[in-house]
Amino acid sequence: MGITEGLNYDEALTAAGGWGRYQKLIVLISFFSAVPNAYVGFPLAVSQAKVEHHCTYPSEYYNYTTENETIRQQIIATITPLVRNQRHQMVRSSCKIYQRNYSEYHVEDWPLVFPPANDLPVADCQYGISFSLPPAEENVRMKYSMVCNDAWKAVFTASLNSVGLLIGSMIGVTGDWYGRKPMFIAACVGQIVSQILTTISWNFASYCFSILLGGMCSLVNYVAVYVLVTEICAPGWRNFISIVSSVGFSVGYCTLGLLGYLFPYWRSFLGSMVVLSTLIYAPCCWYFPESSRWLAQKGKSDLAIKGLRVIARVNSRPVQFENALKENDHVIISKSNATSSGAIVALRVLFKAGIAKRFCALIYGWFVTSTVYYAIALFSTDFSSDRFLNVFLSGIVDLPAFVITFLLLTHAGRPRTAFLLMSLTGLSSLGLPFIPKDLYALKTILAMIGKGSIGGVFHVWYLLPTEVMPTLQRSSAMSFCSGAGRVGSIIAPYVMYLANTSDIAANAMMGTASLLSALISILWIPETLGVPVPDTAAEARGNKRIYGFKLLANFGTDGARQKKRRDSVKIDETEQML
Repeated sequence: MGITEGLNYDEALTAAGGWGRYQKLIVLISFFSAVPNAYVGFPLAVSQAKVEHHCTYPSEYYNYTTENETIRQQIIATITPLVRNQRHQMVRSSCKIYQRNYSEYHVEDWPLVFPPANDLPVADCQYGISFSLPPAEENVRMKYSMVCNDAWKAVFTASLNSVGLLIGSMIGVTGDWYGRKPMFIAACVGQIVSQILTTISWNFASYCFSILLGGMCSLVNYVAVYVLVTEICAPGWRNFISIVSSVGFSVGYCTLGLLGYLFPYWRSFLGSMVVLSTLIYAPCCWYFPESSRWLAQKGKSDLAIKGLRVIARVNSRPVQFENALKENDHVIISKSNATSSGAIVALRVLFKAGIAKRFCALIYGWFVTSTVYYAIALFSTDFSSDRFLNVFLSGIVDLPAFVITFLLLTHAGRPRTAFLLMSLTGLSSLGLPFIPKDLYALKTILAMIGKGSIGGVFHVWYLLPTEVMPTLQRSSAMSFCSGAGRVGSIIAPYVMYLANTSDIAANAMMGTASLLSALISILWIPETLGVPVPDTAAEARGNKRIYGFKLLANFGTDGARQKKRRDSVKIDETEQML
């Protein structure tokens, strides 16, 4: 049995195995735990899908609207006024009715002679609202009447979920205090509880509370997996494992369409996700490990060494760590500094350590990406008119996008991939409103390019903070970035609400913001491909591999200099500590 002494963490991890059976177990956890994350928030695309509706006809006319199409159209014209839709076409209103005394007219005496409707006032649906779906396929929009004057409820609940995501992203800071594993388990349990409450909700208020709670717990465990991956895996495998999480999320998103088709009644649909989430999360929580790197940086050397022994044993590596990662060794910060991982301290470090521009670029990238992604995922109908197929296609288009993103990240690097995908997103958003409606195939292809690009770049933004930010501020930085993304997802429903009035304005906002993010990413964010994750702010600042406008620059030989620079920084910090 070899004895490895005085190692730094990266060397110790290499000795234990940076890629082996242990890391493959993490791959499985990252994939399966990502699937149920799509079951919080995104089910709104199915359960709150738009349903055709109209004002209920007076009871004495109802049977005649189904017997003869000619009579039906004449009755509809008599009862329902014409309005102009967002494309400036005249259509029958689904929320208004002519204000008449219908009891004065007897439908059995057809043809009826009504006074001209031109000068009649219109009113809200005084006899109620009828939906095109049968009661057995009732969804949440029908249950809580999220149409007409109450259409705000659908936008409100989507934003409420995002408010929960914003709160949850701040809760994610606790990952730097208490560890990655407690944060992961708490989020999994919270998601299941919120799904149960949503399924059994008894009124609109209880439904809103469950949506908020679900948002608070959603994606917190997703972030925990991303952070863990960067801390226990060799640099060359970080992109692969993290892309697996993204694929898992898309698989979960695709299954929403399938579950909706199999269980069209909304309570059955939501209940099926409770069962699947429980079955998936239970083994993931049991096998989810704590990060040895985090333990080492927190001064818990004994536990860190114990974790490295587990990695070495599972990977069948004959290594021991009795004298490695010593508390006074230059590779591990002292206990007096190990507690500097709170939110306030993290912000102070991120803005005063010479990496503020990078942090701001990540914040803005997250904000724009979340705004565009949620606007498309929750409200777009550019893929199919069928609500289940639309969700399925919206998710399936991400899978080839992730393969392309993986190849780009591996060969072109992080900032250039973000630049390319954000540019494609921006150009597709700007072009969509100008494609004629009759060119449906072209419109669908462009929409799929935009959806795939924004889905792929989401993975890039998840990966970058974990590789750019120092260890003790990593979870905090991810939480702040995620929080910015949640602000974007709060805005997304209102951007799409604007699209009801003007497609051009909504798409121009998303397209312009995406192109600006593409520019900032290439100017301010350094290349991290093949570079060890930084443990300290000084190491993070030492990465100067920024492309700027030299998109074809090659940093291939810079890895050795980067490693040497990191080692010299550690030695300087040790001398200052001593």
